[in-house]
Parts: sequence; structure tokens; C-alpha cells
Amino acid sequence: MVKVLCVILLALMLLVGHDRGLQAFLTILMNMAVLAGVVLAIVYGANPLVISAAAGVLLTVLILFYQNGNNLKTRVAFAVILAVLLVAFAIGLLLCRAGHAGGYSEVKINLDDGLFLDGNVSLSMQQVEIGIILLGLLGAVKDAAVAVTSAVYEVHRNNPELLPSRLFASGLNIGREILSTTINTLFFSCVGESLLLFNIVCYWGYSFGYFLNSKALYQVFLFSGVAGLGCVAAIPLAAFAMTVVLKRKEGRSDDKADGN
Repeated sequence: MVKVLCVILLALMLLVGHDRGLQAFLTILMNMAVLAGVVLAIVYGANPLVISAAAGVLLTVLILFYQNGNNLKTRVAFAVILAVLLVAFAIGLLLCRAGHAGGYSEVKINLDDGLFLDGNVSLSMQQVEIGIILLGLLGAVKDAAVAVTSAVYEVHRNNPELLPSRLFASGLNIGREILSTTINTLFFSCVGESLLLFNIVCYWGYSFGYFLNSKALYQVFLFSGVAGLGCVAAIPLAAFAMTVVLKRKEGRSDDKADGN
């Protein structure tokens, strides 16, 4: 059944996107290969943080430069994404340590024991949790960064006389529209992934107060919170970086014209 769905997906992507659709499908396959390599490397003893960071950079390169091409917009977006990932790493590290978010929660450990899974895994589960957060927020941050850099680039191309402050404000205005939909997407993704958890909690009769203070709920909203912060940070940073790069490029062009 999975093969049939993959064939249908490929056919639809070719029908709608043609060459770009095929390129996007190949990018998905490469991303899956990278993530499979991450899992295998961690299983065989590699440091989860190092592997997750390297995978994040590699996935960003594949998604941006292979799929969208090597141009000014993707280069600025790449720098913005790396900066946001560094900030998200620091915030995620602090929150994971403060809330002891790594590992199995008190809800999931009972479920895993019921499925005969061993909860004693010889890994730093805090590092694994931070790696999950970094790789998970990559998609949302990438969408926000690319959308804002592309928008600012197009505004500048159509209105090259705009002052840097006006160009930056245009990027922020566009980013606000993107932010509302992105945050909603993250929220519904979080709720959708947690439906089974909520059903288990209700079935086992946990009190509402206990669930509010549980590690399980903290883990659910930690990812969404850090991802949301990453998107919020990416929008003004992408607008500012793209504005600075475009105006500097414009200034160099003017200097060359005056020299000639």
C-alpha cells in the first residue's frame, strides 16, 4: 500500500509541478535517507546532538540549494536558518534541562511496557529530545525564511527606489501574514500527534491537574513552543538580512557606475 501511495504522489507531483515536482520528490527521498542515517548513527553510539546538527545543516542544503537553486534568496535564507537553529538549540537545551523533558514520560512508559519495550536505553535522552526539536522545527523555519527573503527580493526588484526602512517594513508585513498560518499549522500538528496520548490519559483516569503538570504534556508543547519561537525570530531576521544584502549590492552597483 505504501508503494501505491508513493506512485500516486509521484504522478501527481509530475502532473502539477513537472520538472520541479520530480525535483521535490527526489528531495523527499534524500531527506528520508538522511533521517534514516541519523537514526542508525545514534543507534550505533554517535552523539545525538552532533548527528542532529549535521543532519539539520545537510537537510537545509538539500531543501534550499538542490530544490530552490543557488541564488541570493536561498543564500540569505540559509544564513537565517542557521542563526535561528543556534538560538533554538540554546533555548531547547535550557528548557529540556529545566523540565527534564528527555526520555519516556510517565504516560508513555506504561504504554511501552505494555508493548514489551525496554525503557532502559543507553542514550542521553535529553540530547535526543533536543535533536528532535531541532529537526522538527527545521521545516517551519525554512518556510518562513524562504517566504520572507523571496518576498523582500520581489518588492525590491519592482520598487528599487524604496528606502531600507520601507523595504524592511514590507518584509515584516508579509511575515505577519505568514506567521499566523504557520503558528496554526504547528498547533494543529501538535494536537494531531497528541490525540492518542489524550485518549490514553482519559482512559486511564488521570486527573486534569495531574495531566497539566505531567512530563507528557510538557514534551508535547515544548516542540511547538520552540518551533513557534523559531518562526517568530526567523521573520524579522530574514527581512532585515535580505534588506541589508540588497541595499549593499545596490550600493556596490552604484559605485561601479560612478567609477565608469
